[in-house]
Amino acid sequence: MDGFFFIFRSHKRHLKAFSLFFVLFFLLVFVAFGSGCQKAVNYFDYVSELRNNILLASDETFSLRVHSVEREIPYLADGIPKEKTTLTEVRLDADGQKSQCTIEFSYNGKTYGGEASYDNVKSEYFYSCSLDTSKAKEILFKIRFDDTVCELNAKSVLDENALSPKKVLSLVQVEEKQLFSALTDKYGFKGEIYLRLLYEDAPYYYVGIVSREKKTVAFLLNAKTGKILARREA
Repeated sequence: MDGFFFIFRSHKRHLKAFSLFFVLFFLLVFVAFGSGCQKAVNYFDYVSELRNNILLASDETFSLRVHSVEREIPYLADGIPKEKTTLTEVRLDADGQKSQCTIEFSYNGKTYGGEASYDNVKSEYFYSCSLDTSKAKEILFKIRFDDTVCELNAKSVLDENALSPKKVLSLVQVEEKQLFSALTDKYGFKGEIYLRLLYEDAPYYYVGIVSREKKTVAFLLNAKTGKILARREA
């Protein structure tokens, strides 16, 4: 009888060990399968506004600024990226002139242009069209005010040393792992990203991370080194 109970207890211990092994095995398989199925997040897909080029020109009378942009429609800082449209936006400071203005230019063999509207708030003329000028190095513009015509050759603020927007975003992601991790789950990124090229005596990048709670963490980076120069939360 003692032998019987010894065999029973031994068998019970082996059964318990086998059950534990069985549970651990399937737990490891589940974790491995789950991690394998969760795809890597491409954060650039969540950029809802991208300004990727700026061209500038000026003379004694006029100052011209050209932005190449991709922007979501409708444009809302709600943490949810939407389908984007591609635009070239032209702004002209005409030293106080308020008569009718026409802006014309050619790019890749096609001519664009038309009457510019006047922005009373910024005291400048504005024209936009559906055109990608992200790779433009320079564009010649023809400006008409009634019978007056002038030409301005706008040149890009970027050179071969400037970082691409994708590279800039990847650098912010590396520096702000905790921020990106907190906004990322198995379904993707829970927010939207603004990535804008700026120019004030030198090129910079603005990167804004907007959560679905409409909280923003913003960064200013050197466009050539990628160094974060400022960080702000709002």
